[in-house]
Amino acid sequence: MNLKLKILVDNGQTLIEAVVVIAVGIIVVAALVFATIASLRNSGTAKNQAQATKLAQEGLEIVRTSRDRDGAINNLSGVNYCWAASCSGMTPIWSARLSQDICIPAPSVCYFKITSGDLISLSITGASLPPPSGGETIGNFTRYVILDDDALNYPNWKTVTALVTWSDFAGTHESRVSTFLRKL
Repeated sequence: MNLKLKILVDNGQTLIEAVVVIAVGIIVVAALVFATIASLRNSGTAKNQAQATKLAQEGLEIVRTSRDRDGAINNLSGVNYCWAASCSGMTPIWSARLSQDICIPAPSVCYFKITSGDLISLSITGASLPPPSGGETIGNFTRYVILDDDALNYPNWKTVTALVTWSDFAGTHESRVSTFLRKL
């Protein structure tokens, strides 16, 4: 009888061994779930970043097309600007110092939103950059266009930056794309 009991004990598992195996299994499954969730979040962030960069590049192309077609640049102070050197009833943007003449309040950064191919100036209150609202909303993204003077050659060159912001589980993000536009 003693021999039968010894064989049963040698071939079986103890309760402690079973608990250890279950604990190790739970840790492995939890690690796999965590890795999968992190991978999904990273792919979502990468997708949003790519979409924001695409929207920013599209914003630059809209501004470039506006310049080429002599689109309007509407200012909150009531003075309307255009891109051409000789526009009918509007002031050419090339003769303006953006940070002093167009931005509200001046001097500051000139934020615009795109509406039907034209630029519309946004008012900035306080030190909130970019403005908390007023940009062009595209799904979860908000697009702003920033016009700035080239410090040395402002009558011939303007710096254009498209800024796209969005928020997700990790906070607020932005994508910026810049170019220079010259007077045609």
